[in-house]
Amino acid sequence: MNKAVTPDAHQERANATDMEALARQIGIPPRPVVVQQLQTELGKADPDIRKAAQIVSLDVALTVTVLKTVNSPMFGLSRRADSIEQAVALIGLKQLSILVTALSVRSVLKGDAQALARFYDSSSKKAYAMSRMAKATRVVEVGLAQSFGLFCDVGIPLLRNKFPSYTETLKIANMDSERPFTAVEQLAHNTDHAMIGGIMARSWLLPEQVCLAIRLHHDYSVFLDPKISPDVTRLIALGLVAEVAIQRYARLHATAEWFKGGDYVAGALVLGPAEVEEWIEQLIEDFATGVE
Repeated sequence: MNKAVTPDAHQERANATDMEALARQIGIPPRPVVVQQLQTELGKADPDIRKAAQIVSLDVALTVTVLKTVNSPMFGLSRRADSIEQAVALIGLKQLSILVTALSVRSVLKGDAQALARFYDSSSKKAYAMSRMAKATRVVEVGLAQSFGLFCDVGIPLLRNKFPSYTETLKIANMDSERPFTAVEQLAHNTDHAMIGGIMARSWLLPEQVCLAIRLHHDYSVFLDPKISPDVTRLIALGLVAEVAIQRYARLHATAEWFKGGDYVAGALVLGPAEVEEWIEQLIEDFATGVE
């Protein structure tokens, strides 16, 4: 006898179909071959570290970026990695896979060069800030924090390419102190960057906590929902701290997001309000010295 399909299952299938259609409409790029091959190797019962390193090393540009990142203060390694094999030995195969997946975004995004440069700079700073805090506070795995930081706003350049008026929508959303950021996007475009980023993250097989945190990173009701994984709420909280530090460093008016979600940060990260402020100031100092 066939197992009955519940209404929830029907809804999940409908949602999956809708997401696939939206992905095609927006033009979400597929996983690069190097990411597919590395994730396949990692998924084996006994992954071959040398083979994994060889997969990455075949992409010269990616190799340079990976080594630059691994040797940066983001990881704080005790010695320098001069090859992908050395990098794997120092950070582990799982961390290498997360890093390669996140950094490969740069090979697939298209659009205005200046806008992309701003996106890369911001995502790099966010990944550094979140990784630094995660390593010090141990509230979440460093690899998850780094991956979220690099990937969480990937929907922005994709939507900018799709909708000519999206840049104006971003300005409105950034300054709106009442409505959720994604509500502004939905009203203008019937989609939002958190949804698109979450779909792309899932299609690229990023860790589930990262996918969900990307999808919900403008929904601050998650901090009050006991059903949401602590990893997800902590990633969102770390992202808020990183974002406000980036804004202050750039001497910009902070977006309304800190005023919407900032009050939840200390509790989510098990820090006092003064400690949160100290972290923001420390990150600003780090950005000023170029350590990211």
